[in-house]
Amino acid sequence: MTILKSQIFGGSLIGVYLAANNSYVLYPRLMLKPLIKRFKSAFDEPLYPITINNSNLIGIYTASNKYGIIVPNLMRDDEIDVLRSYLNGSAEIGVLNSIDNAFGNLIVCNDKGAIISSLLKENQKEIEDILNVEVEVYEFANSYLPGSISLANNHGCVVHPLTNDKEIEHIKSILKVDEIDVSTINRGIPYLSAGAIVNDNNGIFGEASTGPEMMRLTYVLNL
Repeated sequence: MTILKSQIFGGSLIGVYLAANNSYVLYPRLMLKPLIKRFKSAFDEPLYPITINNSNLIGIYTASNKYGIIVPNLMRDDEIDVLRSYLNGSAEIGVLNSIDNAFGNLIVCNDKGAIISSLLKENQKEIEDILNVEVEVYEFANSYLPGSISLANNHGCVVHPLTNDKEIEHIKSILKVDEIDVSTINRGIPYLSAGAIVNDNNGIFGEASTGPEMMRLTYVLNL
């Protein structure tokens, strides 16, 4: 089990540029070699370089678990072919046609369940088929971006500080996690997924995250 704090592209927004699940980690092709080497040391799973329509915003545009990955329809065919070669049939690749395509902000998921924004309600069944879990349209903390204001693995989930007790219990039941609590990341930022990537065993967190934040994040996520 490895925990790292780091920067990427001069900032602490690790989860904007990378995506992780229990099968693999995706990172932008422009990431520097020393950082790639450091990040590879943090994960047992393979790390794969990729772009989405030449963009480095892998964490913003994708949502994934061990069963499947959701990508936007702006992803080029050659990029999808590269992703397909990495996964080699081990997971579903679902290209979702939606005007709202920042799926990392719109979906929070693990290998047990998923919560999606009302902006994706027309795609609920398709998302269920791709991720192979029960999907519920649910919004909390006065936000329509459930993926942006939370961070989850199969052990736990951390959510925006404005999430109330009733919402917390419902999120816990959807994702079927043992622990859930409110938190911030990167010195008070409530947009948790932008600040880290995690799976069930490892995590990379933004360099700006404080000691108390790291204690809470790693406790809830059992890292």
